[in-house]
Amino acid sequence: MKKLLTWGAIGLITTALLDPLLYSMLDRPIPWLRDILMAAGGILCFYLLIKNRDYL
Repeated sequence: MKKLLTWGAIGLITTALLDPLLYSMLDRPIPWLRDILMAAGGILCFYLLIKNRDYL
């Protein structure tokens, strides 16, 4: 479970930060809602890791 949350947090936050850069290079509109949801999911994974660090 710890590895899944770690991968989820790192993957979602990294994708949320790099996705607007990719879309701007392709001259396409940036899907802000999707990026905000991915960042929120990554932050939630980090929160769960910190909150349950004694149990994981």
